[in-house]
Amino acid sequence: MRKADFIERLRRRLVELSCPLARVPRLIREIADHRDDLKQAGIAEGLSETAAEIRADKQLGDPQVLAEHLMATQRQSSWWGRHFVVTFGLLPLLAFPVMWLLLLLLQMVLAFALGYGWDVKKLHVAVNDPVTFQHVRMAFQFIDYVAVALAALLICWLARRAAVNPKWMVTACAVCSFLALFTWGQIEPHSFFVGFSADSHLHLQWLRGAIPLAVAGAVYIFQRRMARHFQEKIAV
Repeated sequence: MRKADFIERLRRRLVELSCPLARVPRLIREIADHRDDLKQAGIAEGLSETAAEIRADKQLGDPQVLAEHLMATQRQSSWWGRHFVVTFGLLPLLAFPVMWLLLLLLQMVLAFALGYGWDVKKLHVAVNDPVTFQHVRMAFQFIDYVAVALAALLICWLARRAAVNPKWMVTACAVCSFLALFTWGQIEPHSFFVGFSADSHLHLQWLRGAIPLAVAGAVYIFQRRMARHFQEKIAV
């Protein structure tokens, strides 16, 4: 097998296995260098160049099997990858509500700083006006949705970094979707509440529940398009 064919098959299989694209060139370079070392060792032992290449390929094995081994090694290099069932199956049950709440509070602080310049008196005047408070409530609903989306996006990013199968990213976001149906935040004049229960506004809760799955779908489509672009760029 020619070196170019070997490397191309290895590269394509790594991309198919959802290897982070930033890591693919490094892995390919390491295997290519190792293949050259094996080839040179064969030549030093008296083999012809062709025979040395054939032996090097046999020592490295099938490119597709090698790609799977490399991906397994990548997963084993991080705690998240080694324990992906716990990380993406169970951890979201605890992590998602915490991340959602922290992101929601952060956005509320930023909104207060940008909208009222840290002036508490201005905020009190605004919430005491029914019309203005209705606008504040709508803004709160929006940043609540953004917090849900950002929490799901962080989990997708972690799944990508851990190089796990995309189904685990979807599984984690499905858990987030379930939790989003029952976590809620609410503001009243001079008060802020969060809780975990069924909400009377079911259409709003179903919308919240759809957000993490929509994020997972968008991330998956983006990754597939980037992988296709990467393959096309290499093929040129």
